[in-house]
Amino acid sequence: MCLLGRASGAALLMLFVLSSSLPAEIMTPEVKQVAERFACQCGSCNNQVSTCPMLNCGSATPLREEIASKLKQGMNEQQIVNAFIAKYGKVILPAPPPEGFDLVAWTLPFFALVAGFIFIYALIRTWLHRRVSVSAGAGPNGAIPETYQKQIERELKNLDL
Repeated sequence: MCLLGRASGAALLMLFVLSSSLPAEIMTPEVKQVAERFACQCGSCNNQVSTCPMLNCGSATPLREEIASKLKQGMNEQQIVNAFIAKYGKVILPAPPPEGFDLVAWTLPFFALVAGFIFIYALIRTWLHRRVSVSAGAGPNGAIPETYQKQIERELKNLDL
């Protein structure tokens, strides 16, 4: 009985050691370097494949294995990236590449920021110009112009009736 318990304990220990060494074999430095170029597709994290924290992630683990097998086949990093883009589309990338129409995603925020600053500058200049013109229309020393003064007096007389 004791021998059976030791054998099952040894088998469990061996299984634990083997299962814990498998991810270490897949995540070599070369695999990690390539995996940093891809976004995890699990939907619950917004990490790169190399840093996905989920244990046995349904997306990152198979992608790491695929990267490892492609590296063993002799493919370089750019060939693997091209193969993944062809297989999964551009959604596999953490950010759109700065080329073609995707260049808009990179440049539009900067143009919007510059346009916003120009708009705010023009708005402030308009407000300041209005303030100067309104105070300039008040007459010398801030006095009300004579035409307006006569109109005010007429309206006040009509109000008393």
